[in-house]
Amino acid sequence: MDALLIFVALVGGAWIHVTRLASDPASPSIAPRVNFAMPAFSLTALDGTTFASDDLRGKIVILNFWATWCPPCRAEMPLLQAISTEHREHDVVVLAIDVGEDRATVEAYAKELGLTLPVLLDDKLGVAASFQVGALPTSFFIDRAGIIRAAYLGAMNRAYIEAQLTQLLERR
Repeated sequence: MDALLIFVALVGGAWIHVTRLASDPASPSIAPRVNFAMPAFSLTALDGTTFASDDLRGKIVILNFWATWCPPCRAEMPLLQAISTEHREHDVVVLAIDVGEDRATVEAYAKELGLTLPVLLDDKLGVAASFQVGALPTSFFIDRAGIIRAAYLGAMNRAYIEAQLTQLLERR
């Protein structure tokens, strides 16, 4: 009887293994992944400009998800401002997407730092959810075709950002 149970378990396990559905890497995934298209989104910046993923095609994009209460976000924001200014002529767009805070808080912070890069408000957390942002700061580097080429969790340094931009600028 024990031998029969073991035999049935082995045959059943083998059958499940052989007939399982293989995951298709080309199928859409819940979380955005490197080398896949970025999720579609549309957000409004503090100045009233709307930024939509489809409108960013043809540009190199750094999406940085952050919040004013996040110390690493605060540390990296002046660098993102500098990168935005320095690479503007190369069609590089740096979008600082604030996650979940009210307009007044974000406006005061942007004014305090003298930010001129686009600061977008994801007050309903929909875009952060579509990018599966679980911690702040989180950044995505997106090529001219709208494909995510790198993702980074935590505060970035200049060397990392420049290395990613160099790779993206060399892609044509």
